[in-house]
Formats: sequence, structure tokens, C-alpha cells
Amino acid sequence: MGLLVALSLPASARHNFSMLEVAAQEVAAGEEVVVSGFSYTDTAFIRFGRVDGPVLAALEPTDDDLIKGTVRIPETAPAGRYVLYAVQQDEAGNPSRFPGRAALTVAALGGPPLEAAAGPEPEVLPANLIVADAFSVGDFVAVALAAVGVASLVTLVVYGLVSPRRRLSTGQGS
Repeated sequence: MGLLVALSLPASARHNFSMLEVAAQEVAAGEEVVVSGFSYTDTAFIRFGRVDGPVLAALEPTDDDLIKGTVRIPETAPAGRYVLYAVQQDEAGNPSRFPGRAALTVAALGGPPLEAAAGPEPEVLPANLIVADAFSVGDFVAVALAAVGVASLVTLVVYGLVSPRRRLSTGQGS
């Protein structure tokens, strides 16, 4: 019975990842770009270049946990590849969830577009950033038990359909 209840629960558990997108993949320093994302439950601080980089905007989520707004790329940003981070913070100002990220290229003012680079340098994230979104052992055990339960139920149904049925004897001679 517990297995059936567990299988009938809606799959609405929130994950710890938030997504971020930029409308333009390439902008010039000082230009504006539209950012949007989903799975935000608190104010999202859009930061430039690093998780603790300068805040370009503070976007409030809608009732559907969506964010959308316009940010201005710093005029002092040299040409190159950058990452915008959408960071949600706890009361102490520490990141509370894995930040949404979106890459973009800042072109030189009035200059030709940059050639594709090898990509941004990997960044060392703060030690207190929550990044444990993988399945835990408990999650794995729950899924394994559910699979065993379903397999057992299917086996019983198939056995009941294909096994020969016995007639009950009534005790009277034939």
C-alpha cells in the first residue's frame, strides 16, 4: 500500500538549480541586454563575471518563479567572454542556491566581433555554496525499492494470468 501511495504522489519537488538566459549572445560594453530565467523563489541578483561580481540588477520573481529584466553591461568591461550569474541569497547575504548562469561575449566598442574563444576560465565558487543536487543514497534506495515493488506486482499479475486454475471438488462423485 505504501508503494502505491509513493508512486501516486505528484512529481513536483523543487530542484536546487535555477536557469538563466540572455537575449543576445554578444553585446558591447555599456549596452543593455535582456535576461530571463526560471526556478527563482527569491530576489535574483544578476552579477557580472563572478558569483561575487558587481550587481547589475535585482530581479523579483513572479508567482510562477520566473524572472525577466534588462541589465547594462559595465562600460569598463574589456572585450571578452563573460558569465552573468543570477544569485539568490539568504538573510546573511550568502548564496542560498546554485546560481543560474548565462555566457555572453562583450565586443569592443565600435570594433569587430571577437572570434570564438576557448571559453571562460573555470571559477572557484565560495565554499558555502550549496551544490549538492545529485541523487543521495536515500534517493537511490527509494527508487530501487519502488522498482522492486513494481516488478513484484507485475510478476504476480502475470503469474495469476498464466497459471492453471484448479477446480474445487465438491465431494460428489462424477
